[in-house]
Amino acid sequence: MVKKRLSLFMVVCMTITSLVFSISPITARAEDKIMDMVEGMTTQEKVAQMLMPSFRYWGEGDTKEGVTELNDAQKATLSKYSFGGVIVFAQNCQNAKQTTALIKAMQKANLDGGAESSLLVSIDQEGGYITRLNTGTAMPGNMAIGATGETENAYRAAYVIGKELAVQGINVDFAPVMDVNNNPANPIIGVRSFSDDPEVVAQFGAKYIEGLHNNGVMAALKHFPGHGDTNTDSHTGLPKIDKTYDELKQMELIPFAGVAKNADFIMTAHIQYPKIEAQTYTSISTGEEIYLPATLSKTILTDILRTDIGYEGVVITDAMDMAAIAEHFDEMDSARLAINAGADMILMPVDLSNPEGLAHLDEYIDGVVSQINSGAISADRVDESVYRIMKMKAKYGLLHDDSLNVMKKSSRITPSEVLAENTVGSKAHHEVEWGIAVDAITAVKNDDAFPVTSDKKVVVLYPAANQANSIVYGIERLKDAKVSVNSDNIVSLCTKDMAEENVLAATAGADVVIMISANYSADFTNQDLANKLVAKTHENGGKFILLSAQLPYDVTMCPEADGIIACYCAKGMAELPTGKPNSKQYNPNIPAAIYTLFGGSNPTGKLPVTIK
Repeated sequence: MVKKRLSLFMVVCMTITSLVFSISPITARAEDKIMDMVEGMTTQEKVAQMLMPSFRYWGEGDTKEGVTELNDAQKATLSKYSFGGVIVFAQNCQNAKQTTALIKAMQKANLDGGAESSLLVSIDQEGGYITRLNTGTAMPGNMAIGATGETENAYRAAYVIGKELAVQGINVDFAPVMDVNNNPANPIIGVRSFSDDPEVVAQFGAKYIEGLHNNGVMAALKHFPGHGDTNTDSHTGLPKIDKTYDELKQMELIPFAGVAKNADFIMTAHIQYPKIEAQTYTSISTGEEIYLPATLSKTILTDILRTDIGYEGVVITDAMDMAAIAEHFDEMDSARLAINAGADMILMPVDLSNPEGLAHLDEYIDGVVSQINSGAISADRVDESVYRIMKMKAKYGLLHDDSLNVMKKSSRITPSEVLAENTVGSKAHHEVEWGIAVDAITAVKNDDAFPVTSDKKVVVLYPAANQANSIVYGIERLKDAKVSVNSDNIVSLCTKDMAEENVLAATAGADVVIMISANYSADFTNQDLANKLVAKTHENGGKFILLSAQLPYDVTMCPEADGIIACYCAKGMAELPTGKPNSKQYNPNIPAAIYTLFGGSNPTGKLPVTIK
């Protein structure tokens, strides 16, 4: 089985072999010309290069829709300002052909305005739980990859992701997540992390970066200096971590320091570290004194990241419209603080979903320019940032003067609707994905509960409606592999809206009960039901299997279970896979677990986090 998976991966890698490269350093002559280019820019042009907005939605209220095609106002904005880049989301990416066409239109509008460089086009395509493309190959996610114990799987996953991004014109992936998930209560990182061991995170992250780079896609590490020990989501609140710098050096900073030399971008975290950054700001919404989060902290971005760690790439903020920033800081203050702290690019500074938002962008840029002219924002810091951005663009062949580019056109993937349609979600890519997902399945306990034989009557209980297709697909994979399985003996029930007594009654007569558990923190809301099901199943003379589908901390919640298995991503399927390229993206984790439980594979994964 291993040899077969490796051969499939070689097919993937051989499709575009010219992209496996090592980037040469920029010549001194090119550096001088890039500096001349920066010095020749107006202050407004420099500010625009430091911005990475989104054109995610357009409209108001019920008329608000995802942007899949640029309107004239959006084209005009992209032509007016030579932005450093843009970020795209699921709302922008219906399918490979449409996504490629949209990004081409963005690049054309940018070029029509006389820009000296192409746009950086970014996306959060981590794999697993966080993916933005609606078609393509999702991959099992970082924690599943960590569970395989093979760093090469991080490379394989990122190689496929990078290739699918590149053919659509996306050149920056906001990945890999380098956070160490050392707090089981963390509501936002979880399975997005490779492990709770910082050395493991560093090793897997390094291979992930390599996979992206070998398709000409830039890697952005996140979220510096570490989001793994929070119990607040910075999308909705302002987290605080009471650790000293020395404590961070023993855990959170290890992965970032380990791969900083290979990173193109590092994304900042909107997190307070009062024992490191003591400067405060009066919240505009609550009036309380809050500590400057890492995104706005010179101590963290310059003294620690630049000076101590020695990072030389681009620093980009996390989205500035997140509650951690937007609810507490005046937007001009947050821009000033971020740039002076050492941020090179500001992500999503203004909502551009309507004409008023586009007009407000003018005011925002004028406001930043005024602060530079007054000296409130350091002009030297701005020049330093823009030079760093343009140098990064030269490294990846995005300057329009090709003589300055390190990566030449001949060694880059040229985005193409036809190439994208044939590449994104190809059979070979999905087979790489499937192999990793199967390798990740972790047997925590097995008292003769599995493999489940075809003569057993089985009830599978699942918490989300779209997981029904995941179960069906796992059974289809068994049949394709010629594994004996009797679909007539398997009943699947969604427990979302079922009363507890009905769930218990539904298991009567079952030889095996499989309960899919999807917990997103260490708070197990389904623990009581799980233990009642164990008791009921044993009372009926059957075996109970707990399938931990998301965070694996719930493997402890019913110790009397006969079997416990983990797969690390609970996302279901909107529809069954068609087997054709560019079909709806799906996650393979639950299907791989079902496949394993019924004898399709021997589980070899290991828990990548410590379970107490």
